[in-house]
Amino acid sequence: MKKWLRGLVVPLLVVLLWWLAAEFGIGVGILPSPWEVIITFKNLVVSGELQAHVRISLLRIVQGFLLAAGLAIPAGILAAGFPPFAQYLSPMLGFLRQVPPVAWIPVLIMVLGIGEATKLAGIVYAAFFPIFINTVLGITQIDNHFWEVARLLEFSPRETLRELILPASAPSLIAGLRLGMSNSWRALVAAEMLAAFSGLGYMIMAARSLVRMDEMFIGIAVIGLLGLAIDWGWKLLEGYVLRWQNRE
Repeated sequence: MKKWLRGLVVPLLVVLLWWLAAEFGIGVGILPSPWEVIITFKNLVVSGELQAHVRISLLRIVQGFLLAAGLAIPAGILAAGFPPFAQYLSPMLGFLRQVPPVAWIPVLIMVLGIGEATKLAGIVYAAFFPIFINTVLGITQIDNHFWEVARLLEFSPRETLRELILPASAPSLIAGLRLGMSNSWRALVAAEMLAAFSGLGYMIMAARSLVRMDEMFIGIAVIGLLGLAIDWGWKLLEGYVLRWQNRE
């Protein structure tokens, strides 16, 4: 309880300062009060507009993230198991990893248009690298004794994957997936701001064009809260999958 109460101190202080700024006319005509934002939030919920944007953004994030994981995990396993494969990939992946996803969005718009493919490509690009890197890291850190046991037991490639690689690399793999999801969320919002007619990022940009700061604040708050909820879900999954680490 103390932990939760301490965590509420700073947000409540920010809301208080925000309310005082609106009350004393700072940013008059532009900065809405917290109460005005609450009323706008209620109107958006009643009209169903907010739920529609949230649903579209979540659908995009799930599709893009699953596609990124489906590409990055097998690539990471191959790179960790076959060094020549990693040698071919490393220079290009090292270069691409330094380029932020938002830098590619104008290129993706020119090539793919402003359809769903652009958003999905941005999400996949953002999520691929942390998943790939942590997959490689988790496999390469497996103790050699475990590999020797697998060879003595004459595990097939499928058994090696199921009984050794996935369990032993699970902590690193889950960390990569969690980080990849976080990167995906940021990339999605950026893509929706530049190349979409729906979603939370588009909602913020549309509100900006109409000088509706109340709707902009709502969009930002919903993005942050959904991000926290997703990260909390990953923490629960990590605690469940790695529950054996807490056993004596």
